[in-house]
Amino acid sequence: MNNMYLIFLSIGHLVVDLGQGILPILTPVLAKSFQLSYFQVGIIALAFTFSSAIIQPIFGVLSDRYSMPWLMPVSLLLSGFGLALTGMVHSYGLLLLAVLLSGIGVAGYHTEGSKLAHYLSEESKAGASMAIFSVGGNLGFGLGPMLAVFVLSFDGLKSIKGVIIPGALAALLFMFLLPRFKSILAERTQNHKKIKQTAKSRVRAGSLTILLLYVTIRSWIQSGLVYFIPFYFPSFRGITQPEYLVSTFLIAGAVGTILGGPFADRFGGKNGLLVSMIVSLITIYPFLHLNSTWIPVLAFIVGAALISTFSTTVVFGQRLLPHNIGLASGMLLGFGVGMGSIGVTLLGAVADRFGLPLTINIISLLPILGIVLAVTLPDIRAWESSSEPNPAT
Repeated sequence: MNNMYLIFLSIGHLVVDLGQGILPILTPVLAKSFQLSYFQVGIIALAFTFSSAIIQPIFGVLSDRYSMPWLMPVSLLLSGFGLALTGMVHSYGLLLLAVLLSGIGVAGYHTEGSKLAHYLSEESKAGASMAIFSVGGNLGFGLGPMLAVFVLSFDGLKSIKGVIIPGALAALLFMFLLPRFKSILAERTQNHKKIKQTAKSRVRAGSLTILLLYVTIRSWIQSGLVYFIPFYFPSFRGITQPEYLVSTFLIAGAVGTILGGPFADRFGGKNGLLVSMIVSLITIYPFLHLNSTWIPVLAFIVGAALISTFSTTVVFGQRLLPHNIGLASGMLLGFGVGMGSIGVTLLGAVADRFGLPLTINIISLLPILGIVLAVTLPDIRAWESSSEPNPAT
């Protein structure tokens, strides 16, 4: 039955992350309507990610202290409502406010949903269980561009209000499931308090910092590609409808997540992170510079490799902070990912000043930093298998 609840959580994750796929496709329309620069487009991304990601550790702290399953249906509704408002506002300031509102909904769902997914998982299958939860978000991110194109085809920006429908339906489903979720959280939280920490906190804190830096680099690459593909390929590669590349990249990420979780369970999270960045380094440059039928294939490989570690990093963080599952989830899903949008803003400024091709080349080299960070991470399995009195460091 736990797997069924994980599937429901994954469906909610899909719905709430539709907005993260919709916004990159929506931004060129907004840029034209509001006459925005690349830097202002980056500010939109930063505003959304600040509210949807960077503040997630705050939700995580609250989640560790209080049980808030009601936050999931509220967040599902709010995430779609905020995006719907982008088609009704008439100033850049109100546009940013609408994006912030949508992002708050995303933040609330991720923290509470990932904590519940953690409590539903078996210890030996933590990666696979978190992959089930995470794949919904990857699919939502990937299907978002398709939904954006479909909705915008009716009446342009005015019809974007239709994106509120999935969130409203999902909110109703989660209201129905709320009593059961409350029961699961109450039971598992009580059991979880008995877990003893087995590794030195100082070592864990250092490892968590490295892990957050890894997630930041991954997010710089992912967000940079997602936000700049719609600008780069039409102008420099002659592909007039690049939306399918964004969707291919993100849907491939869902496939990678399904494979990445079990891979980490079997071979270790550190190895999963390392392989992800090595494959990304090899494939991103040709994806961005080739002019051939291989472009969609490379988009798939890059997306699958890069995003495959999404669930792995969350589980890694939860094991580093076993007494603060909500905080760990918020940091890995939120703050680390949110820092990526700061990168997008900086990359947007570079593109305004030096041109988009240079920015694209910078993105293609970032996996080198990811490889260095992955190598310096510890093998978390060695910590967990060591004796309690003298944990391995």
